[in-house]
Amino acid sequence: MKLPDRIQMRTRGRTLVASALLAGLAVTGCGGSTTRTSTGTSGAQSGSSSATQHTSTQSGGASSAFITVSIPQLLREAYIPKRYTCDGADISIPVQWNGVPPGTAEVAMFVLNLRPVNGRLFFDWAVSNLKPSASQDIVSGTVPPGAIVGRNSFGNVGYSICPPRGTHEEHFIIRVFALPRPLATATGFGAEALFHRALRSLKASGGAAGVYSRP
Repeated sequence: MKLPDRIQMRTRGRTLVASALLAGLAVTGCGGSTTRTSTGTSGAQSGSSSATQHTSTQSGGASSAFITVSIPQLLREAYIPKRYTCDGADISIPVQWNGVPPGTAEVAMFVLNLRPVNGRLFFDWAVSNLKPSASQDIVSGTVPPGAIVGRNSFGNVGYSICPPRGTHEEHFIIRVFALPRPLATATGFGAEALFHRALRSLKASGGAAGVYSRP
């Protein structure tokens, strides 16, 4: 499954390792986690827009379906507002989706960097046990009742978007997976392991993307 054209255009010239990871992101994934720490400030952009993208996935002979995912508070050019990063309040970004197919037992959501770190995917947020309603609206700084939050690649249970200082246009992807069976996770689960489990059994998926830069 191809990533959206907008993302593909912005990522031309990445390393071969990054290209391999991205090519398999929505189908086979690539494992691992690492730790990054950074501090600093970033200028805010102004304006308003939302990014909406969708993808379709077919697994185990199931019929293909797609989930439409949007990030309603993105600034112009799909830039993530500073308040949703470590340069601001670092509260979780709001997310909306619809199109979860019938027969879904659970929805899982992941926020991860488009560019791998040390050849591995870097997870900024992972949430499982989301209710399989056809549509969902996650308010900034919250998770719905019953949702389970995993450990991100910074080693913390929760959310953080915090690329290293001097990073120009770090791209982040939100992936939403509809799953035919519950994942049976507990708070602090490993994001990478759950990502692979979800990829192996998903009924449908969708995604949206945002960009953030730090001086």
